[in-house]
This record gives sequence, C-alpha cells and structure tokens, in this order.
Amino acid sequence: MPTMIRPEDGLELNHATYGMDLDAPALVFLNGMSQSTLHWKSLARAMGARWRIVTYDARGQGKTPVGDLELTIERHASDLAALLDHLEIERAHLVGFSHGARVALGFANHQADRLDRLVLCSATAAPTALARVTIASWRGALEAGGMKAMSWAAMPAILGDRFLEQNEGLLEGIVRASVQRNQEEGLRRLLDAMIAYPALDVLARGVRARTLVISGDEDPLVGADGARELARLCGGEHVEVTGVGHTIPIEDPARFTALVEEHLR
Repeated sequence: MPTMIRPEDGLELNHATYGMDLDAPALVFLNGMSQSTLHWKSLARAMGARWRIVTYDARGQGKTPVGDLELTIERHASDLAALLDHLEIERAHLVGFSHGARVALGFANHQADRLDRLVLCSATAAPTALARVTIASWRGALEAGGMKAMSWAAMPAILGDRFLEQNEGLLEGIVRASVQRNQEEGLRRLLDAMIAYPALDVLARGVRARTLVISGDEDPLVGADGARELARLCGGEHVEVTGVGHTIPIEDPARFTALVEEHLR
C-alpha cells in the first residue's frame, strides 16, 4: 500500500487507489471507526471502471499511525485535502460510513470548494441515549479486555440479524481480522476524540453539496428519524435500506452500491 507523508508531523497516511482512468471523476470512501481500506476493496474494484476510487486509513485506523497531534474534525479534513493534493485530485465525491460520515461532514464544512456530492451512511443528527451508551460500552470493553473484547461487544450493535444468522460461523474470524487490522491505542484515541467532535446537526447545517443519507432499518445506533433529520439539515435525501443493521456496505453491498451510483449520476 502506498503512503503519503503529512509534512506537519511526518505521519504516513495509508491509502489505495482503483481505476486506470486518471481523468475519471474521483470518489473517496471513508472508513468506519474500526475499519480499514480492505473493507472497500471489493466494492472499489467493482466501481473502478467508472470512477477513480480512493480509499484511505484515517489517523489511528488500519495501517495509518495515530500520531501525536490532537484528533479533530479539522485535522481529518486537512489530512484528506492533503491526500487529494498528493493524488492531484482537485475535487471529489465523498462516501462516508459511520465515523467516516463525520469526517466527510467535516470536509464539507472546511474544504467545501473541493467537494462534489456527498453520501452519508449510518449517521444521525439525533444520537439516542442507547447509541451513546453503546459506544461508551465499546470504550469500556477496549479498556478492560483489549481489541478482542471490544470487537465482540460491538458485533450485535453493528450487524443486522439477517447477516448474523447467515454468517454466525464466521464471526470468530471476523473478530480475529478486526484485532489484526486495528491499533488499540489508535481506536482508544479515536473513541475519545469523537466526544469532542462537533455535533452532526451542527456540521450538517454547513453542507452545500448534494447529499444522500442512507440508514438501515435494524440499526440500533441510527434511527430513521435521526437519519431523516440529518438529510433535511443537509438539504438532501434519505433512503432507508431494509433487513440490515449499521454496517450497510457489508450487509447489502449491492443495494448500497446501487444507491451510491444513482446519487452520483
């Protein structure tokens, strides 16, 4: 995987690109909290014929170190802007999943002139007490039992019943892969940083790009009302996908891809 060095602190930002046509419209996928570029690989390959796809690990994710600087929305937006400069991309569409949706909204506020269209997946303008306590429980599990404990604790909150039923025998391997691809200190810092990020309803008011918000009907972290409100604040559209939980790109990749491509036409 290639890296791009940030001059402000020497941090190496891990990234991957797909698609041979450098003149094709650029499309950037932004990871969920404990994801890496590997999560987008199949989808990016499938879409690479039409788009110039970029995936990357934000600070503290995958193969990108967490670094010593404070993790803020502004810094994440600056990192992405620097990566686009490195790849000689002036403007891009952004697809942000969960934590990546927060970063995408930050970019929409701080780098608005470089954003074309925006897709926000599994994000809400009105987080519930259940969502806040669930995320706090992940932080507690990470502190008490490390990455493996956190991965198991997160499983029922991020995956819908149908996916769990069909893949129950694979869950041990999914947890093992999550432990291997993540940095415990990076996740700890990211979880702690989320508390200080601006609220999504505040960030949404600064969006000027055409926006699609996607949510799952079985997502305990993102309710339909909160997702609809996020879309309204962005001046965009909301679509609810049925039979899935929080991790829509993994649970129903065909439907997710179709919605993204339709929005970007």
